[in-house]
Parts: sequence; structure tokens; C-alpha cells
Amino acid sequence: MNGTPGHPRRIAIYARFSSNLQQPRSIEDQVRLCRAKARELGGSVIRVHADYAATGTTTQSRPELASLLRDARNGRIDIVLAEALDRISRDQEDIAGIYKRLRYWNVRLVTLQEGEVESIHISIGGLVNQAWLDNLAAKTRRGQIGSVHAGRIPGGLSYGYRTANRIERDGHPLRGLREIHPAQAEIVRRIYRLYADGVSVREIAAGLNAEGVPGPRGNSWSQSTINGNRTRRNGILNNELYRGRLVYGRQRFIRDPDTGKRQARPLPPSDWVIADVPELRIVDEETWQRVQTRRQAGQDRRGNAASNTPLPLTGILRCAECGGTMTIVNRRRYACHAHREKGTCGNPRGIDATRIENQVCSLLSHHIADQAGLATLLHRAVEQAAERRQKLADDIEDRKHRISRLLDSIETGVQSTAAHRRILDIEQETAAMELELESLPEMPAATPDGFETRLQERLAALDRAICGPDAEHEGRTRALLLVKRCIQRIEISPLPGRGQIRIDIEPRTDALVALALQEDWTFEPGDPATPY
Repeated sequence: MNGTPGHPRRIAIYARFSSNLQQPRSIEDQVRLCRAKARELGGSVIRVHADYAATGTTTQSRPELASLLRDARNGRIDIVLAEALDRISRDQEDIAGIYKRLRYWNVRLVTLQEGEVESIHISIGGLVNQAWLDNLAAKTRRGQIGSVHAGRIPGGLSYGYRTANRIERDGHPLRGLREIHPAQAEIVRRIYRLYADGVSVREIAAGLNAEGVPGPRGNSWSQSTINGNRTRRNGILNNELYRGRLVYGRQRFIRDPDTGKRQARPLPPSDWVIADVPELRIVDEETWQRVQTRRQAGQDRRGNAASNTPLPLTGILRCAECGGTMTIVNRRRYACHAHREKGTCGNPRGIDATRIENQVCSLLSHHIADQAGLATLLHRAVEQAAERRQKLADDIEDRKHRISRLLDSIETGVQSTAAHRRILDIEQETAAMELELESLPEMPAATPDGFETRLQERLAALDRAICGPDAEHEGRTRALLLVKRCIQRIEISPLPGRGQIRIDIEPRTDALVALALQEDWTFEPGDPATPY
């Protein structure tokens, strides 16, 4: 509703600043002006929603905007008040969708700039804001191209260099300048010499790690750090800056309209901007060409790239030697990531994906059979669920007290921007905990009749879908994903003898219990989904 006689209109203020264009202080300025407007409207501000350092090009990753819309949908507010439409969103589709929903919920949208927002404001304002973004992107690219032609680097800091920015005589900062980092440059030359002489990337990474040489981010070296991606032209062996050439515009970034995340898209070489910067050369041309010739030969031999499709059990396999993850190699084989990429683990043993997939149900069944009884399993699940419920409840209560203390500090003037940010962080943590608390399954106090039989029968049904004579790809994959929910981790240990390993499995007790308690559970390979 929009206020009733004797009751002031309930107003929610929304403010936002972009880290690229504004300062946190602008939030306080927006709120102050909006509060003055709220008094003119004869309303009462019931809540201020503020997203800090959030882009207006997407509604994703803006928790306070989502909270505002929830309040509007639930009838808690009558008016949304903001400085301008572009604070809500600069995207035409998003602002139109938000306006449509607010109208449906009978909530007015008012801004200091546009006044009472109508359809014409959405049409024109959305167009203007989108054009502003496009113009900003074009101006940014123009400026960066100008920097490249001037020998300045508009991107991040590459390994082997350090910043050399300076202040001009007129007092203006000159950014994007680089100079060679002597110690790191010697590591770059060493990598190129070793690779050109036939040493594998894995051996190079392992050698650097064994010597304790810090990687580009201060951590250990891996094959991917050195190899990079040939399409995106990143990684040590692809960086043309090492040969004294600055290449700009190899890729562009575009936001996924569904997730709001930026995705890199490679651009053709004809769109690249290239400038010679001989003062930044680290690797001589002969060595560079030898490295690229060897890399091209290796690429040709590899043929088609390995499939990027993840296997169903990816993420829960662990190496028993180092505790690290087992990752996919050669399409359908798992091996220790630390051993292959960094050389920091001594476990060379891998396992065929089909082998572990075909055993996973029987491993679960044997683990259950080895227990003192399914009653013990259920009892443990009940205890774990109760402990988790209590911990979540305690953590939620603790965070509410912390928010209250921070609000007190804001009202007394002790803290402002930092406290606002911390409140937002704690509110997001609390919301996630509340969702988890609501989703925790109810556990029975006593073991239901047929509990053990039901669980074993359902595991057997999944096992038939995975490795039975009538197993087909889609049903097999769905069955494996269901089984994966019941497993905390699978540990692979090397044993003496060629290809010998030991497989240890740690089940998720709560998921197994949920599988057994599901009423009328069946698994048919053709079903679109089998939730539990």
C-alpha cells in the first residue's frame, strides 16, 4: 500500500557507489539527500539499503538491492527512494524489470533526479544510462590504446617487472610505467632456457619449488603458471612483453546476463594493438623463437584439446600422500594435482575414472555393512544435525548482537563507512546461515522399520544405473551425482606393485540417512530428476 490516513508512508532508501567512479563517502551524501526528500514526502524511513563498491551494470552481487526487493515484494514498504535511476541500475533490461515488479507490488519509485518515476523515465533513462556505459567503455579503450602507443602498460603487473610510476613536473601522476625486476627477470630467462633445451614444464616447476623460489603470486609454481593458455596468450611462455613487445586487446570482457560475472572473449590478431618496448626485453629473440617452435610442435602432437567436461566425482577425490585434490588428466583419469602440476607430491599413481565410478556404490555399501548397525549410523546423523542446528542458531544470534553493536557505534558517531561495510558482510553471513538452518532435514529419534534394507536397496539401484548391463550415459551420470552427495571424500593411496592402490571412502552420514528416509524413492534412468 502507499500509506494510509494517520500512518506515514514507509520509505526505503537505496544508495550505491561504484568503486571505479566514486568514493565511499558518496553513500552518506546520497542517504542525507534522500532523507531530506523523505521528509518532504511525509514518510518515515524504515531502512537504508546501501551496496558498497558495486557496479550498476548488473543486479548480481548486490545483496542490499536484493534485500530491498524482498521487502517490497513482502509489502513492507510503500516507496523506494534513490538519488537517481542509475543508482538502481544502468542496465536497460534490469531497470525495466525492477520497475515492472515494483509497480506490481504497488510500490512507488521516486528519485531526486527524476521525481516520481514513470514508464517514460524508464525508457529514456535506461537508454541514456546504457549509452553512458557504452561511451565510457569506448573512452576507456581509447585511453588505454593511447597508453600503449606511449609505451605504458594499461594492464596488471607481469612477473619479471616492477612499477616505475612517477609524478610529472606539472604534478600529474604518470601511471603504467614498468621496469625490469632483476631477480625475477633471471628466473624468466632460466625458464625459457630450460624449456628451449627440452626440459618439461613440470620439471621446471618442480625444480623451482624444490629451491623455494616464490611464484608470481608468492605461492608455488605450477605447470599452468608457466604454460598459460595459448588462446588467451597468458602464462610465462606466452608473454610477448619478455621479447620487448607490448600487446594490448587480445581479449574483451562481457558480462553474463544471468550470473553477472565477467567472461573473457578472445579477439582476432587484427584487433590487437602492438607497440615495441625494447627497454623491457628480458628474453633474447633466438631463445623466444626456439621456445615457440617447441610449443607449436607439442601443440600439433597433442591434436584435439582435452575435454573440459567435468567428471561426476570430480572434487571429492583426494591424494592420501599430500591431502590435495586428484584432478582429471587424459580425459578420463584422475591423478594428484600437486604431483603433476607442481612436483611437490611424490604420488605418481593415478586411477581410471570408470574404475572408481563402478566401485563407488559397493564401497558405500561395504562401509555401511562394516558399521555396528544402521541404528548407529542414524544416531550419529541425529547428533550431527542437532549439533549443526545449535551451532547455526548460536552463530546467528552472535551476529545479530554484533550488528546491534555496530549500529550503536554508527549512531554515536564512533564509526561510519567501515561499520556500514561490516554490517553488510555480517548480514550476508547471517542470511546464508539462516538458509542452511531452514534446509536441515528433520531426523527421527528412533530407527524406522526397514531403514537398513531401504538404504542398501537404494544404493543397489544406483549401482545398477552406474555399471549394470543396461546402464546408459545420461542415467549413469545422474546416478553418480546422487551418489556423490552421499560422500564426503574418497582417498586414493598408492600401494606397492604396478597400478595398485587403496581406496578409502568417507560417507556423508546425513545424506545417507536422507536417502533412506525418502518415502517412495525410485530411480529410473529416464526421469528428469531424482531429488532427496
